[in-house]
Amino acid sequence: MCVKDKKCETWISLESVGISVEGCLRNSEWLDTINVPCSQSSFTPSIYVDLPHIKITCIKNVAHGNFGYIDLAKYETEDCVKEVYVKRPIIHGVNLISEACIQKVVGESLENANFPKGAPKVICIFRLRDGSVCFAMEQIVGACTLDSYLDGLPTYQLSTVIIDCIIQLCAMKWYLYKELGMNHRDLKPSNCLIVEHAEHETKFITIDNDILELSTKRSLTLIDFGFSCIGSTKTHIADLALSTVYPKSDPCPKVGRDMFLFLGLLYIDYHIYFPSRLIHLFESWLQEPGSKLCHFMRTDKENSKKWLYFITGNEDIVRFKSCPIKIIHDLQEFMLT
Repeated sequence: MCVKDKKCETWISLESVGISVEGCLRNSEWLDTINVPCSQSSFTPSIYVDLPHIKITCIKNVAHGNFGYIDLAKYETEDCVKEVYVKRPIIHGVNLISEACIQKVVGESLENANFPKGAPKVICIFRLRDGSVCFAMEQIVGACTLDSYLDGLPTYQLSTVIIDCIIQLCAMKWYLYKELGMNHRDLKPSNCLIVEHAEHETKFITIDNDILELSTKRSLTLIDFGFSCIGSTKTHIADLALSTVYPKSDPCPKVGRDMFLFLGLLYIDYHIYFPSRLIHLFESWLQEPGSKLCHFMRTDKENSKKWLYFITGNEDIVRFKSCPIKIIHDLQEFMLT
C-alpha cells in the first residue's frame, strides 16, 4: 500500500486516459471516488466520446461474451485518426474502471520488463449515458488469438511453438507476480494475442537474479483482465479482485495459478501432438501425487476444463507446481537434451 510520498508498483496516473487523478490500485476507496465524465453524443449515440480534442465513434461490434462487448471504433484527435477497440459492459451501468486500470498498470509494468506489447495500451476511459464506464485500447497490429494461431499450424510445429509461448508467458507472469502481486485468473489461449515477426527478435529478461535470453519470432499480448486480482505475495490477501466468479476470500496472488490453467488447457487440446518427454513435463507441472487429473483431461476434454477452473479457485491452494521459474528451468533442460 502506498503511504505519504512512497509509491508502490500499483500507483497509477489516469492523466493520459482523460481523467486528472492518480492513486494506488490497492486502495479500493480511491477507485470508488473516481469521477468518469460522460461526453456521449445526444443525437448520435454511436459517438461514445464527443469532445473538441477527441472523438470515439463505434464502427461495429466485433465480439461479446457473458461479461462484456468488444467494439471496433474510430479514434480521432488533432494528431491522428486510427481504429481502436472499446470494451463495454453487458449490463448497463457497470463500471469497468478497475479492469481498465489493471490493464494499464500491467501494460506499463511489462513494458519495463522488455515486453512492450504485453497488454494493449489503454488510451481513454469514459462513461456512457446509461452509466456504463468503458475504455478504449490500441490494436495490436497483425495479431490473432493464440488458439486460432495454434489451430492453423502444421502439427509438426506445434510443440516448438508452444514451448516458445510458454517460456514467454512464464517470464511475463513471474514478473507480474513479483512486481504487482497479480493473477490474471483466466489465462487461456483465447485470452492471449500473438504476432509473428519476419525475423527473430532477442529479448533479455531478468528473472530474479538470472538474465534470460529469449530469441523468438513471436510476441505475446495478454488480454481480458475482467477476472484478475492484485494482492500481497506474503499474505495472499487480495487488495483488488474483479468479477463475482471468484469469491472475495480467494487467495491472491497464487504462485503458478495462471500457468496451471494455461498449461491444462493446452494439454487437453494438443497433448496428442506432443513427444513423450514433453507430455511427461506437462504432467509433472499439472498432476499432484495420486491424482488422476491428466487421465481425466485426456479422456473427457470439456468436463475436465470445468474442473481446471474449480481447482484454480480452490481457496486451500496458494501454490501450484506450475511455478513459472520451475517451468522455464525444466524447458531449458528439455531443449538442451
